[in-house]
Amino acid sequence: MKNLIYQREFLLIVILVVMCIAIGNVNEGFWTVANFKGLARSFALDSVVLIGMTFLLISGMFDISVASVMALSGFVFASLFINGIPIPFAALITLAIAGVIGYFNGFVITKFKVNPFITTLSTQTIVRGTVLALSQGRPIRATAAAFTIFSTSEIFGIPTVFIVTVAVLICVDLALRNIRYFRQLYFIGGNEMSAELIGIDVNKTRVIFYITAAMLAAVSGMLSASRLGGASPIAYAGKELILLAAAVIGGCSLNGGQGTMFGSALGLMFLFLLNNGLIMLRVDIFWFNFAVGFFLIVVVLINTLSGEAAAKRQKLDIALGR
Repeated sequence: MKNLIYQREFLLIVILVVMCIAIGNVNEGFWTVANFKGLARSFALDSVVLIGMTFLLISGMFDISVASVMALSGFVFASLFINGIPIPFAALITLAIAGVIGYFNGFVITKFKVNPFITTLSTQTIVRGTVLALSQGRPIRATAAAFTIFSTSEIFGIPTVFIVTVAVLICVDLALRNIRYFRQLYFIGGNEMSAELIGIDVNKTRVIFYITAAMLAAVSGMLSASRLGGASPIAYAGKELILLAAAVIGGCSLNGGQGTMFGSALGLMFLFLLNNGLIMLRVDIFWFNFAVGFFLIVVVLINTLSGEAAAKRQKLDIALGR
């Protein structure tokens, strides 16, 4: 029980339960099926991108171009569909474009040792500029049933996209805990030089996961376009910072070597519940960002102090031979 209490994930679960009870007591609309379906769909779409972001953060890297990749992917996917390209081929073309963007990020960072922030910030600007130029700033609509069916379909009243995403999150979390190829991300993020000495190809691994992160962002962009029945070139602005915050709340470190997929998912769930709760509580729109920022820093501090307490307890146990 003591070990469980010291886990960050356990602390986040407690916070989430308290939030649900508090919000539900103030506004009964929180417990409605429609509200939870909306939360489930939004959570699922952002979780897809969060998987790639978590991989990169564990390995000591990050990518702030994912939101722009989402916007470009949604626009390209919808445009291809409108012009008569079958959905499977449109999806493959979109994924290929995203893969090239991810490869570019990974190549520049590993080959030329350019800072990840500068590289992905430049990519973010280029990609966003590209989608704005292609669209001339105008959104497009694609409301055909074939285009929207997956994002709107349900199984036993639960959004299909949520069920699939949760299954993928579970598989990814287990892979990070048990599969050697994914475990090496912790070695790379913890000590890059040591990882190279034991035979891990650090540069190749990072390029692969930059490609993975970009392609996952493309999947999220396509699913979002399907859900909304179209695409906007200015969509998802600031989304990359939300995902970074979610992963850090869940236990990832910007220095690498830490984090779990389960923790990142809980961090994202916290942000969704926080936003939903502030709306339910009718917080003044002019104080909305202040409230979000305040609660974010509180949770990050709680997580940090909890992590430090766990580390001290572990050292004490080692010293006492427990």
